[in-house]
Amino acid sequence: MSQYAREIAAARDEVRRLNVGLESRVVERTAELARARDRARVLLAEVNHRVANSLQMVASMVKLQANAAHDAAAKKALSEIQARISAVGLIHRRLYGADDVGLVSMDEYLSGLLDQLAASMHSEGHGMSLRYDLDPLRLSTDAGVNLGVVASEWVTNVFKYAYPDGPGEVRVRLKRIDDTRAELVVEDDGIGRPDGVPARGTGLGTRLVAAMAGTLRGSVEYVVRHPGTTGRLVFPLGQP
Repeated sequence: MSQYAREIAAARDEVRRLNVGLESRVVERTAELARARDRARVLLAEVNHRVANSLQMVASMVKLQANAAHDAAAKKALSEIQARISAVGLIHRRLYGADDVGLVSMDEYLSGLLDQLAASMHSEGHGMSLRYDLDPLRLSTDAGVNLGVVASEWVTNVFKYAYPDGPGEVRVRLKRIDDTRAELVVEDDGIGRPDGVPARGTGLGTRLVAAMAGTLRGSVEYVVRHPGTTGRLVFPLGQP
């Protein structure tokens, strides 16, 4: 019995030593993972910063080229390209320094994008006013870029085509419908577009909207109002 008790005590001491060593290794490994996570966050933030700066530089070069262009169609096309590049660049700028560099606060992103877009349109002589009502949804970076491009295309079209005879208003809403879906709505009280009449411009904007909606696994509808037009994109939340 004495020998058995000594063996039990020795086994217990060995287990205790093993536990102490295991706990030490777990603490060390946890610290290593935390340091790796922090390095990854810093690296991703720096990548977003560099991407934003690069896109801003490209947008500025396109703007210079647009200003130098003498052909009206070329000037218009370059200005549209600049707006699209800026929409993508702004989301990376928003991510730089954010707590979670993988998710975008859409109310902050879209408000900045829309204000920037309205200022650009006003500088070109378009006198419409812009109002927006944005829920604080958080989406992945890719989903945020897609939604920003759609909003930019629709709002730009309203500024350019909805009110040919004078000032008007464009309204933007981003709302959660339920636990699984949300919607982006852009509407105006302008001249609208009768059924069967093709879209103005090259049609690239319409194709871009359809492509972005497909990536979001969403659905797009256009509603003719009296007066005006509504563009509505319904998309699932929890985008990858």
